[in-house]
Amino acid sequence: MTQPEYSIWLMPSKTDLAYLSTIIQSLGRKYDAPVFEPHCTLFSPITDLKSSMKVIDTFDSQPFQVKSVGLNHSDVIWKTVFIELEMNDQLEWLNQKFSDIFVIDYEFKPHISLIYQSIPSKKRNAIIGTLNLKKYYKMHGIAIMDTSQSVEGWKKVY
Repeated sequence: MTQPEYSIWLMPSKTDLAYLSTIIQSLGRKYDAPVFEPHCTLFSPITDLKSSMKVIDTFDSQPFQVKSVGLNHSDVIWKTVFIELEMNDQLEWLNQKFSDIFVIDYEFKPHISLIYQSIPSKKRNAIIGTLNLKKYYKMHGIAIMDTSQSVEGWKKVY
């Protein structure tokens, strides 16, 4: 049996979760893509669930704002079309807490993905052209997600 892999997600506030979910669901329907919960991946992949839980338990999870620096796209499925976020002290600090305990080369480039699908560049640009998104998002909470399965099988474990 393969060992489960987990991802540490920074979660938007309820209001921003609903706002971003609507966009993700709409794009998912239009482009036959999986629907997923809006998030900013802080660290991935990890296999040590207990250590991750201990780190999260030490946080004082006060909500904070992140700033969008714009929309972008790539050939990488996990960043098909995404909101680039400006690195700030809170994001850097949170990522560093996991970097300190996990010896994994994870390049943290904060973003919120809006669709996971193999789409040609021209179409990705067209998607970006149709989106008019907020400049700031409130982040409120950290989750550990089991991301071992396909996107539809991802589930929160902590």
